[in-house]
Amino acid sequence: MPSRDRSCKPGLAGILLLALSCSTALAADFRGVAPALAPARGAYVSVFGGGGANIMDFTQLGTVFFIEAQGGPMSVNATGRGKTAGVGFVGLQVGHEWSYGASLLPAFEIEGLYLAGTQRATLNNPTDRLPEHTFDNSFPMRNAVLLANFVLGFRTSYPSVTPYVGVGVGAARVAVHGANSAQIDPPEAGINHFNSGTDSSAWTFAAQAKAGVRFALGNSAYVFGEYRYLYIGATDQIFGPTTYPTHAPTSAWTVRFGDMSNHLGAAGIGFRF
Repeated sequence: MPSRDRSCKPGLAGILLLALSCSTALAADFRGVAPALAPARGAYVSVFGGGGANIMDFTQLGTVFFIEAQGGPMSVNATGRGKTAGVGFVGLQVGHEWSYGASLLPAFEIEGLYLAGTQRATLNNPTDRLPEHTFDNSFPMRNAVLLANFVLGFRTSYPSVTPYVGVGVGAARVAVHGANSAQIDPPEAGINHFNSGTDSSAWTFAAQAKAGVRFALGNSAYVFGEYRYLYIGATDQIFGPTTYPTHAPTSAWTVRFGDMSNHLGAAGIGFRF
């Protein structure tokens, strides 16, 4: 029987060796390709806006100068909790972001916010002089807040998606324009107890915490959405005395605005340089 020519056919061992060599080469190639990472933004600027709600406590202090035949001066110390109020806001931030290791993107930014909304509250003044003494107050507010923030972003397996958290501290100017204090028990129709001075403003401490997600739009722009908790410290607001021919005169009114808690949702767009 003639012998078979084995020189043209690779053996089983050769096939396995070739397959192993190719597999090893491909694996080495894949190991050499690093996953894409979200770049640090460097210098950036963002604009944003949104809305939310806030709540706070109030104390209204003053003196009503009744004549002696009516019992003489009466002190007012009316207190109450404000109703949950809606607020809208816009803001601007300027910052710089760095890369730290493979996962972190720390940033420092300066941020300004302008918030507008009206707080309403029913305040009760317990007194032996009257069976009831209750005020229904409204305070249209225009608040400006300036904050210095530290923000920490986190790289993910999706380079265009970057979650982040941040904290900030700064100052707020709480301003009221057109305040109204109406007595509803006993009722006094047409009387605003702040009628001689319905505007007031004061500065106080502010702080915030925020968390959100940023989405890249190409290499230079991005959009983001976030939740913020904004704390604004207590202030004393001074309003004018009550001056009506038909009403007993009063002292100027001090209204203490308690600590303000703002729960806010925001969306914005930014650009890196």
